[in-house]
Amino acid sequence: MRDDSSDMAVRQLAATGVYPVSWHVARWGDDPYSRGSWSYLRPGGTPADRWLLAEPVDNRFVLCGEAMGTSQPAMTHGAHESGVTAARRCASVCRPGERVVVIGAGMAGLGAARTLADMGIECVVVEARDRIGGRAHTVDLAGAAGEPMVAADAGAAWLQQFGHNPFAALVRSLGADLISTNFHAPLAAAADGPVGDVAGALAQLADEATRATADGDVPLSDVVARWSRAGDNDSLRSMRFAVDADIVLETGAGLDDTSARWFFAEDGVGNNDHWIRGGYRIVLDHLASGLDIRLGMPVTSVEWDADGVRVSMRRETLRADRCICSIPISLLQRGEPTLRPGLPSAHRDALARIGMGVVDKVILRFAEHWWPTPPHGYFRWYDTPASWCEWVDLTDGCGAPMVAGLIAHDAVARHHQGRTDAEVAVAATAALQRWAMAVNQGC
Repeated sequence: MRDDSSDMAVRQLAATGVYPVSWHVARWGDDPYSRGSWSYLRPGGTPADRWLLAEPVDNRFVLCGEAMGTSQPAMTHGAHESGVTAARRCASVCRPGERVVVIGAGMAGLGAARTLADMGIECVVVEARDRIGGRAHTVDLAGAAGEPMVAADAGAAWLQQFGHNPFAALVRSLGADLISTNFHAPLAAAADGPVGDVAGALAQLADEATRATADGDVPLSDVVARWSRAGDNDSLRSMRFAVDADIVLETGAGLDDTSARWFFAEDGVGNNDHWIRGGYRIVLDHLASGLDIRLGMPVTSVEWDADGVRVSMRRETLRADRCICSIPISLLQRGEPTLRPGLPSAHRDALARIGMGVVDKVILRFAEHWWPTPPHGYFRWYDTPASWCEWVDLTDGCGAPMVAGLIAHDAVARHHQGRTDAEVAVAATAALQRWAMAVNQGC
């Protein structure tokens, strides 16, 4: 599905001659091995569901990932923490000489396998993709002729909750630089005039959510509807911008499927976050060093009984004593892979109360830096309906004129799906140009 206003912007862009020299378009919602970007709690769900999912099943099979078994959900260090916890639980029941199969070579799977290997337990990692990293994926973008390639993260990008993020010390020990981003001071502009008090609108929504959930959880859509009845035009406009940039882009989900009680309660992003010069590839390569990782091996079924575990792929079956599975919850909810005898009913109920949002990213590299420079690296574009709302200027950290833009949930269908990567790159550039014009005009 296309949006006519975006197509018009693309035609206008063609007349300016401002084109990216290279780009990468991430399509996490369409990726068959992720079907989404990160998890969120649905109405009625609680953090206890995340912990319940991480409970071992029959001492043979245990789940891990950013959605479960961690107090830092939807984050890379949370995924890694979950994998480490799963490995320690597995090790506590392993007998000498036993082998563990780890499914998935993302942050959780690598965390589990690294922990097992360091404890002297034999393990093999099977990964469906032809690379490690899962939803953490560093790509290289070309420049003009003769210019070097530049690395940037197409998936997970920031070290969040920086003050207690264990990856911060690891990255420094590996000799990589960290670039700070101040999410609280965006260089913002709106398509229809001055931005307004978006932060104030978000704070009011949080207060309304506290009142609305005093007697039980409700969808965030109920909170927005309740607050909207009392708002004037300016406050409703600011509220809409807050919803687009601070809620939908945070979850990648619709308001009617998002828990009002827990959205504002779970510790999110934006507090002294940093990104890694050179990308998460540095961390992934370190975690994977020396591990037995087998790529291009999508798992079709996992069976376990008193004799052990059988992990079946398209061309072979691995036998082991235990299995740690880091497959995203979106696939588990679709029955991929087949699990026999299956998850207990309490696990299945918990799984249903967690959703997987869709946030996609476009990275653009240009020949020259032609847009206004945000003082803290972060900027926002408030369009109606929402498009690429959240941006980060990668230029200083990458050493080349580059930006990354994020688009979420229904905006993906409006502006992203149905286009080729080149069309997405041009449409995103058009949004970037409209933001730059609005900033220059003082909007």
